[in-house]
Amino acid sequence: MFKDYDNYLSASLKVYMFLLVIIFIMKLVGLNYFGLDIANPIIVKINDFCINYHLTNLWYLITLFIYTQVIASIGINRKLKTIETAIITSISLMIFIFVKPNLNPMTSTLLDYFYLLIVIIILNRFKDVKSIIKRYTIVVIVNVIFQMISLFIRNIGHNEMYYDNFIVGILMNIDYILLSIIMYKIYFMKGDIKLCGEAISFLQMKKRFTLLLKKLQKQSREFKKLNDEEKYTIVVYFILSLIWNIFTVMVVLFVANMNETIIECIFILISFWISKKIFGKAFHLKSMIQCFIVSNLTYYVLNRITTPIGISILIPIMLGTGLAYVTSKLVKKTYKPLYKGMSKEEFDNSILKVTDKDSLKYNICYDYFIERENAVFLGRRYNYTESGIRKITSRVNEKIKALN
Repeated sequence: MFKDYDNYLSASLKVYMFLLVIIFIMKLVGLNYFGLDIANPIIVKINDFCINYHLTNLWYLITLFIYTQVIASIGINRKLKTIETAIITSISLMIFIFVKPNLNPMTSTLLDYFYLLIVIIILNRFKDVKSIIKRYTIVVIVNVIFQMISLFIRNIGHNEMYYDNFIVGILMNIDYILLSIIMYKIYFMKGDIKLCGEAISFLQMKKRFTLLLKKLQKQSREFKKLNDEEKYTIVVYFILSLIWNIFTVMVVLFVANMNETIIECIFILISFWISKKIFGKAFHLKSMIQCFIVSNLTYYVLNRITTPIGISILIPIMLGTGLAYVTSKLVKKTYKPLYKGMSKEEFDNSILKVTDKDSLKYNICYDYFIERENAVFLGRRYNYTESGIRKITSRVNEKIKALN
């Protein structure tokens, strides 16, 4: 079930960045619900424990190690060994102790980034410097933008001495650590600098929105062609379904409100709905009553285990995305191998699971299976041999069969 969990991490990151923009807009118009919960009893206990047992420096060391591992590994395009990261972190710590106390926060941060860039260039023996600088720069820019937005929506101003507040440091780093691990995993699963596309892929969202509009326009045209009785049946069914779904959501939110997790529940719901579009159809039980009971119990459990928004924005999102991911895996999916004469709908349902609609493979398979073009003719069109065209179509079919 979890063999492709990189899709789950990717979806979590996309939903997180999307909701971060929404929260940012809400904050701009004066809706301030996302400040840090520095009075949370659990966080206060962790803070007291770390201070009493002198573990604050250990916490900073752990976070520094994680960020060094992530940024340096992506910059050099290979996973650093633990000993390499430990050495780099140790030198960073020495710089922190002997140099940073005399620097302002902005200069200190720039020094960190510059030092890390020099180190990874040296580790790569001055090879492929341009690629290293490109990857490193993109990752740093994305990271800085994320941090600036987070500081704004979390009500942390530049005039506040949050650098010396250990509780604030813990809360700000919880999401940073999770985000860094997600980016690290995605990068080394998918390769290249595509992780930035995963984080800020608004072009893909625009494309999906355009496709949705076209689908609605098509359905509208088809609806107009129906007779009055068929229109009446569809309208009544739509209204009843809408009422039932609204009732279900209201019950979920009512229970969440009783548990004082209303905002967290909204994040879980939104993450689930958005992720359903990414993972595909979710699992449904045989009756509406069964679905109603199971879904409410599921959301109740998620509301109980999630962290408050004041502690982490990312964790509720990961829970909602995880629900969509798991329920999509429970659906038994059967994708038909491509064959000549199949319908466009069947064709897209199968091939879009293994390649993009704008890819060369899609176009070749479309011409071969839907348009029923000859392999020799397609070879001349796409500058392939006849055997090359047949290899592409057969490999696509092998990938589709592997999904079943």
